[in-house]
Amino acid sequence: MEYTYNIDGTERTIGIEGSGDDLIVTIDGKSCEVTATPAGDGFLLMKVDGVTVPVRFARNEHGLHVMVKGTSIIATEPGDSSGGGGDAFELVDGKQILVAPMPGQVVKVNVNVGDKVEVKQCCVIVEAMKMENELNSAINGTITAVHVEAGQQVGAMAALVEITQDEE
Repeated sequence: MEYTYNIDGTERTIGIEGSGDDLIVTIDGKSCEVTATPAGDGFLLMKVDGVTVPVRFARNEHGLHVMVKGTSIIATEPGDSSGGGGDAFELVDGKQILVAPMPGQVVKVNVNVGDKVEVKQCCVIVEAMKMENELNSAINGTITAVHVEAGQQVGAMAALVEITQDEE
């Protein structure tokens, strides 16, 4: 089977051969052996060319949201511009929802409900794997919800902060 998706604004062709858990996956002409093992709701353990990688995924009206090694993407069907780029957020009904890129601990929350934020403003910092990840606003807007506090442990893709886009 062959699929075409927009990933980070680039149209990619993905071919899948085989059945069951053992597959040959080809992306833009490059093939690799993949074994996919279900690991709970929304999780797979994918063995790619001998290396096991945990993958989290969810499908919604914006496309297929996939998170691998802390990188979050939304894959959409060609011609569908509702998906997003590679940052850890989704834009839903004029709101940006900042999500944790991987399990970790909230180090600092820089915003409160009602605060105005601008594009690239750091809203929350999450430490994961001894690295601090600054999660920034991708829109000009107002903080409408803060779901975490400093010191709190969070899972991958946990909602941290919600921002409502300002009217233009």
